[in-house]
Amino acid sequence: NGPSGRPSGDPPYDIDEIRASIRSEADGLPRHIALFIVDDVAEAFLDLVDDLLDLIDDLEDRVDTTDSRTIQRSISEFRHDLLHLRRIVTPSRDAVRRVVDGRIELDDGTLFPRQLELAFGDVYDKFLRASDSMESARELIGGVRDYLQAKISNDQNEVMKRLTVSASLLLVPTFIVGLYGQNFVDIPELRWRGGYAFSWALIVLTTLGQLVWFRRKRWI
Repeated sequence: NGPSGRPSGDPPYDIDEIRASIRSEADGLPRHIALFIVDDVAEAFLDLVDDLLDLIDDLEDRVDTTDSRTIQRSISEFRHDLLHLRRIVTPSRDAVRRVVDGRIELDDGTLFPRQLELAFGDVYDKFLRASDSMESARELIGGVRDYLQAKISNDQNEVMKRLTVSASLLLVPTFIVGLYGQNFVDIPELRWRGGYAFSWALIVLTTLGQLVWFRRKRWI
């Protein structure tokens, strides 16, 4: 569908509707068909930017539950769409501003009557709102990107914390086993029947002690 909800295969403007709108004007203002077309374009851009803002809000809500690569790809697509919109909206806004200021003239006179130039002021306001909304969308995308980076950093910290805890749990048993392995002359198991059980009890107790300590520190 197009920006205004029309099917993408339909013509972007219905000239018959515009002509009917011109005939139904009650205030007698001599509106030109170009005014209605440009006004319809401005309305379409406003709707498009509003839809984009809603999509960015939805993307921010899905940061915690969606794969980081998917979010990064969506952010890149939104930034590309905003850049494309800016390249269209900004020149259109400036062109309408020139009409409002009466700076578009022909050799045989002005292009639009003064009343019609003033009527373009409402269209200029719509383009201006669209530009402001695009700035808001750009800031929202930046916020989503920062939030995603913070989430990735926190996830990495959690992974490093778990790896550190796992390495620490294996460190003490490795030390005990290595210490026993270095004593070839007087191994406790050879002169003490309970030496082997004692070594295992020492490993289990030190491991449990580390687990209790890590739990109190809220590392696990």
